[in-house]
Amino acid sequence: MKASRIAILMSVMVALVAMTGCFKRPAIRLERAGGASVVIHVETLGEYPTTIRHIEIKEISSGKVVFDLLADSGSPQIYNFRLIAGENPTRLADPEHGSYRVDQPRGKDTFTLQKGARYRLTIWGEGWPPSKTDVQF
Repeated sequence: MKASRIAILMSVMVALVAMTGCFKRPAIRLERAGGASVVIHVETLGEYPTTIRHIEIKEISSGKVVFDLLADSGSPQIYNFRLIAGENPTRLADPEHGSYRVDQPRGKDTFTLQKGARYRLTIWGEGWPPSKTDVQF
């Protein structure tokens, strides 16, 4: 009887540990880089690349998605990326491993962020819930 209780307890503990990874959100830190520029940091412990599988930038007032980047192969890991008011390259994240594909804007090499507009930046890591922050230039 004791052995079965221990086995059940161990199973519950293993399940809880496995689930904690499902709920882990990537850390986001914004660094104003002068003028109308911001560096988005997603490093783990401030120095290690983080697996980022999806980045979305949405204009808050209209709800329009202006940029959408999705993991394409492997587990793309990045440290940070820079956003500026004006034209931004769609290949703004240079992964250390894996690759990304641009879903929005389709077929373009750049996307535009307007000065004065507010944007919602949503980033998904390995876990299910995303991290969100607002950015304004």
